[in-house]
Amino acid sequence: MGIKSRLCSLCFPQTLASAGIRRLAANGGIVLMYHEVLPDSCSLPAWTVVRESDFRWQMEYLHQHFDVLSMAAAVERLAEGRRSRRPFAVITFDDGYRGNLKTVLPIMESMGLPFVVYVATRALVEQNIYWHDKVINLLGSGKEERIEIHLQNGRQRRFLLPSDRATENRRWTAMQQLLHFLKQLDPAVRELAVGRITKAVDQEKSALIMLRAEGLQRLAASDCVTIGSHTHGHELLVQLRPEQIAATVKTADGLLAGITGEPPAHFAYPNGDYNELVVEQIKKAGYSTAVTTTGGIWSAQHSLFKIPRIGIGRFDTRGRFKALVSGYLH
Repeated sequence: MGIKSRLCSLCFPQTLASAGIRRLAANGGIVLMYHEVLPDSCSLPAWTVVRESDFRWQMEYLHQHFDVLSMAAAVERLAEGRRSRRPFAVITFDDGYRGNLKTVLPIMESMGLPFVVYVATRALVEQNIYWHDKVINLLGSGKEERIEIHLQNGRQRRFLLPSDRATENRRWTAMQQLLHFLKQLDPAVRELAVGRITKAVDQEKSALIMLRAEGLQRLAASDCVTIGSHTHGHELLVQLRPEQIAATVKTADGLLAGITGEPPAHFAYPNGDYNELVVEQIKKAGYSTAVTTTGGIWSAQHSLFKIPRIGIGRFDTRGRFKALVSGYLH
């Protein structure tokens, strides 16, 4: 985290935030990326798990200063090119966690705010959490964890996950380093490595739980919710061949249509990874939009298949949140 970001985290005056928000209105708006929101009692120190009280405040802030729109409404506003007094904000969730139903939906319905949930269907159908969540659950023990990963060339990589005597931020930084390394591995090699390093973790006690089909139906039935696709297996699409990309997308579309009653029109690249080959496959699949994990303001100049998003996580203070949504930090 740079000096500017640290200062904003400590204190970011509303006068500066208001000035930034006024400037945003001339260009378009923002798309925020969340993953899971759970009650404050959840102590898992994962950036992807936002506290319920923080999320409620964030939505109240957006409701006060932005026009919170559905993805389709935001596309329409940009296409029309009309100027608005306030910028828009689109709220999105990746993966398909149960807290999107249990915690997020009541908050959003009480305020009348729309949001998008991008679901990876394999985890929903099989009720098995993602490989990266299995690794994140190593933090749940609170103990120091020494990780050794054996590579095919005979070499080893070692990682240290601090105990809960360290700050949540420091523990997550160490986890990020491990996850980043694992993401670079061949999928088959990664699967073996994850199996070895997480075999002692009781995944049944995970705070990270996926939606079930009936939960997804309840979400889809809400006037506040748009269901989008996040592939079937949450594959890193840049590691796949075109026919594999087409297959995982088609499977997800079929399952989502079968559960919700209609095929998804919006897509999120898993891990934000994409290239021109991936974009072309997503266009061919018939989606209207695709979102990335690249930060920035969404304006009419952006391709609808490379929409920027601002990630919001557990460690974002109120000052940092205001700086992010007003365009001072990306």
